Amino acid sequence: MKADTAYTAVGAFLDHWNGVRLVTLKLLESFEDGDLAQPVVTGGRSVGKVFHHIGGHQFFVARGVLTRRWRPDPGDPDADWTAHQERVARSVSGLHDWLAGTQSRLHEWIDAADESALVKLRPDNPWHKGMRGWLLLHHPYQDELHHRGQLYVAARRLGRVPPPVFAEEHPEYWIPRQGR
Repeated sequence: MKADTAYTAVGAFLDHWNGVRLVTLKLLESFEDGDLAQPVVTGGRSVGKVFHHIGGHQFFVARGVLTRRWRPDPGDPDADWTAHQERVARSVSGLHDWLAGTQSRLHEWIDAADESALVKLRPDNPWHKGMRGWLLLHHPYQDELHHRGQLYVAARRLGRVPPPVFAEEHPEYWIPRQGR
């Protein structure tokens, strides 16, 4: 098996994540600001906090893997996650900007990173010592999919109509990629 197939290349991975984020943003748009304080499950995070977490996990891991900076600088969102979450998780527009912004930063950081950021073992990461950057980057990607499933249930419970689940069901994503 070749190591760099169409589905393992960085560009293909990012393109697919763009499709995942497109659907996540459309799901967010199915909620109203008043829904964001509702818990996803009894005793769990609110809808707004889950959306914030999706962006936060991506921001933290992507910054760490791609810039090799795990600790925040003053002014970074994770310098005070609680304050950032309180500002952002109250409104659909604030969460939209946060999620679109973290996706944009991922692309900027990956464009600026050298290849070793993804392929070398990363003993500096605070979670899984010795894991390669490529696998670390899969954590927030998979976490987004997991939490998005929870948010679909919450949307339906609140009487909202969520979008189709798969990016391929959205013509703006699928038509340019069809047959590739």
